Amino acid sequence: MRALRLASVVVTAAVLVGGLTACGGDGNTDTKSAEGPAAGKSSGLDPKAALAASAVVMQKAANGNVELALPDNSMAGTAQWSKRTDVDVAGKGKASTKTRVVGDDIFLGGGADVTAALGGKHWAKVTPQDPGVGPMAGMFLTVTQLSNPVLQLTVAAQVGKPTKVGAEAVGGVDTTHYRAVEDVAKLTEAMSALGNDQRTAVQQTLAAGGNTMTVDFWINGAQELVQLKGYGNKNGEQQAVTVKYSGLGAAPKIEAPAFADVGKSSDFSKLFGG
Repeated sequence: MRALRLASVVVTAAVLVGGLTACGGDGNTDTKSAEGPAAGKSSGLDPKAALAASAVVMQKAANGNVELALPDNSMAGTAQWSKRTDVDVAGKGKASTKTRVVGDDIFLGGGADVTAALGGKHWAKVTPQDPGVGPMAGMFLTVTQLSNPVLQLTVAAQVGKPTKVGAEAVGGVDTTHYRAVEDVAKLTEAMSALGNDQRTAVQQTLAAGGNTMTVDFWINGAQELVQLKGYGNKNGEQQAVTVKYSGLGAAPKIEAPAFADVGKSSDFSKLFGG
């Protein structure tokens, strides 16, 4: 199976978009979408080219604010996706879970109960292989990778057979809605910044939901990805992960917690019966 490499895919996307723009598109663009505020620079591009164009824009942005809606939790914070995918998010509302993923490293934290369990420290470094919190670590690592807009857009543009759903508003923003079906194996294959063990953990987590993922994209007139939603063919849309993006290019750098503030994963696991 030919490996997908994001850098080469995005370069190809840029060339593709330039060529299609010069040719004026295929003339089959939906009238409402082309004439509405959401169309912008994407007017005249077919779905594949529209996703490729957005991938170039999001690669240039490199970071932003994110809101994650998970099946049983909602989190908000920041993400960066230049050379790898990093996130720093915390639970919204009463949820106190904190997650920071920096490359292959996963750090989990929380409220006062977590700090007490960790002897005054605020974070525990965990792995998907941990006997107690491994599944939780694998889930957060997977969600982190799925929140990478360049990864999602480029894989969908190259092998996802995208289609246009139509013009829609997301949070008051006019967008064009696209949909693609991605092969889970090819999606994880493109996560080349991860080590083999972590990539295997992500693939196992995704495979539990099915061998393909349906991914919906909402792109605004500036070709920025406003929102994506993904779900496996086995679990269905009720188990979808939704990511909303804002503040592109203005998020602070995400770094690992200070070593002195990281406790033992075994102490963290005790909070969950581990």
